[in-house]
Amino acid sequence: MATAPQQIKDFNAGRNAQLLTLKYERMYESTYRFFRATSHLFYADFAGHFNYPDPTKVWGCGDLHLQNFGTYKAENRLVYFDLNDFDDALLVPATWELSRVLVSIYVAAEDMGLSKAECDDLVATFLKNYAQTLQMGKPIDVDARAAKGMLKVFMNRLQSLKRKEFIKTRTVKLGEQRLLGIDHKKILPLPDAKKQMLEKWLQSWPQSHPNPFFSNVRDMGIRVTGTASLGLERYVILAESPKQKNYLFDFKEARRSTLANFVQTPQPLWPTEAHRVVETQRRVNNVLPTLLSAVVLDNQSFTLRELQPEADKFDFQLWNGNFTDLQELIATMATITASGHLRSAGRQGSSIADELIDFGQQTSWQQALTTYCSYYPNKIRQDYVAFCEAIDDDFFDV
Repeated sequence: MATAPQQIKDFNAGRNAQLLTLKYERMYESTYRFFRATSHLFYADFAGHFNYPDPTKVWGCGDLHLQNFGTYKAENRLVYFDLNDFDDALLVPATWELSRVLVSIYVAAEDMGLSKAECDDLVATFLKNYAQTLQMGKPIDVDARAAKGMLKVFMNRLQSLKRKEFIKTRTVKLGEQRLLGIDHKKILPLPDAKKQMLEKWLQSWPQSHPNPFFSNVRDMGIRVTGTASLGLERYVILAESPKQKNYLFDFKEARRSTLANFVQTPQPLWPTEAHRVVETQRRVNNVLPTLLSAVVLDNQSFTLRELQPEADKFDFQLWNGNFTDLQELIATMATITASGHLRSAGRQGSSIADELIDFGQQTSWQQALTTYCSYYPNKIRQDYVAFCEAIDDDFFDV
């Protein structure tokens, strides 16, 4: 079997060289950053070593870790805290979906200076609240009104941000015209030929869409954000609405789910990968983020969504050192996860609610999962050291 550095190199082949270099730099920063960007290593190991016979099938985001919970403003104009990254979404056994978030708790908590016993406690808290929510059989939403503790502080801060001010931070005004602020950090310039092609297509798209989000494209650039997706095609669009208001959009390439190489669960046939991403999010989230759509351009599919000041991943630097507050946040994340599974139950082959309720009452899968996830961070640390050594030896020069 190929080494971890070789697997990483093979997985990322063909990506934008400049952004791939940045991705490797970010992965080098910490074990947790490395973990976030290597789900292909994680699921290859999980498929080969976790043998619990899990009969469930749930609509999962496919890359459930602590940084894939976040806030967004929904179509009803309320701010919600929920799962927010469905690039790798698939129909999977529940244990597959939970494994990655439990391991992420161990890895992130260690980075935060918590003891092994405290990590074990947080994992037990997650499993307890996930199972209890399944047993109730009723999905629960978490909006700004229902948030508590650190999460409430975080969401209240985001709600005070205004779209108009947010757009000003990402744009510049030249005379009477507003354009993207190309800072070479969050936004890179787009080559003219590519820009003209995308603008031509995007200008015609609203004419064929039943509910167009914008009427005129003002500017476009390459969007630089995250870690795992760096190097894929991803753009930021400044557009004008029919009411002449400015909006920012994320336009992101959708590729085959990383889990598709490993999971044996039969999958529906989707029109495109973007339709898989968007439709899964429609099922799992109770209220969708505003202006979410799947689009196709020259045989490539993309997800299109509004960039919002209210959209953000939870910032663990807000943690005040109170362990009870951290437990409460982990419990909320577990409730959200189980709620998404219940909400999407019985859709295109997923387990019905009664099956999930029964699963929540069992304990053997929790014991098997806890045992695996408590030991797996050792493998992550080994792979991370090998990756860092390969970086130092210029193995990843692109």
